[in-house]
Amino acid sequence: MSYFLGANSCQGFYSLYDEFCSAEGDFLHLIKAGPGGGKSGFMRKIASAASDRGLDVEYLICSGDPDSLDGVYIPQLHLGYLDATAPHIIEPRFFGFDSYYVNLGRFCSTASDDKIREYTEKYRAMYKSAYAFLAAAGSVKRSEIPELVEQKTIDKVKNKARSALVRELGSCRSLSAGGRVRRFFIRCISCKGELCLSDSIQELCKRIYLLDDRCGLADIYLNEIADAARGRCGEVILCPSPLCPGLLDAVLLPEYGLGFVSASAADIKKPWRHIRLDALIPAESLKAHRPELRRAEKLYSALVDEGVNWLKRAKEYHDLLEKAYNPHVDFEALNAFCGSEIERIFA
Repeated sequence: MSYFLGANSCQGFYSLYDEFCSAEGDFLHLIKAGPGGGKSGFMRKIASAASDRGLDVEYLICSGDPDSLDGVYIPQLHLGYLDATAPHIIEPRFFGFDSYYVNLGRFCSTASDDKIREYTEKYRAMYKSAYAFLAAAGSVKRSEIPELVEQKTIDKVKNKARSALVRELGSCRSLSAGGRVRRFFIRCISCKGELCLSDSIQELCKRIYLLDDRCGLADIYLNEIADAARGRCGEVILCPSPLCPGLLDAVLLPEYGLGFVSASAADIKKPWRHIRLDALIPAESLKAHRPELRRAEKLYSALVDEGVNWLKRAKEYHDLLEKAYNPHVDFEALNAFCGSEIERIFA
């Protein structure tokens, strides 16, 4: 399974990294190294070794570069490895007890390339521009059209959510008091555009309720599901929106193979049920406000696209930065260390 714990959001970089590998009995290795220092490759080799031994692996994808890894978690071993460098700087919770450092920076000699300062400053500037446009997109996303959604419509949405959960879990007698709540992102806004990990959703949930969200009703439905599911399920997974983390993209209940997903977040080809929330709004009201909805959608898309454009430019400078560091990294020694770490883990 793959997911994100970071988001390029309307608030800047938004992190859930402190929740990674944090269950009781987990041990987290925090990797420190510079750009191009082999962090992602190191974790891929550990993940591959675990998979070769028949173990499940959770892959934490980098939201800045979806081709790169920010972490791997092996549930059966309660073991995780995490890139703990900026922008998601993480330090040990209880050093030596549940977390430890992995210093891959020791395989990099002193770098003397003057381009390092230039590339670093430029890619940070590109991110600043990207976040300005994403902040504007977030304002559009959170804006409300007066008189479109009335309180009676909100009440109907909540009733639909409660009815769905009763229909799916009502016959369940073994309720789980104080179940675990996890949070991660199922999509991201990146240098490659808006990406959604639909396969991860469908891996966890065979029955998916797909929710209309053109008028912003999915978040109301999802919050009602989340509130009702707490205490009834051993695990509740909340998936915030990467642009507006205060809104929900999905609520997943893996022990029941059940998911509730906003249609604006994921393209589920064959959902278990399609919940037509927009139909709860009176037809005459929807018709009257259709021009405003279309303008908002167009403006939102244009702002996100411009944000993505600046994220692409940031990635170009970050790639140049990694190339500037690569000649200073002793990859032979790094690979030897990785081999010894794999032997230690699986001894």
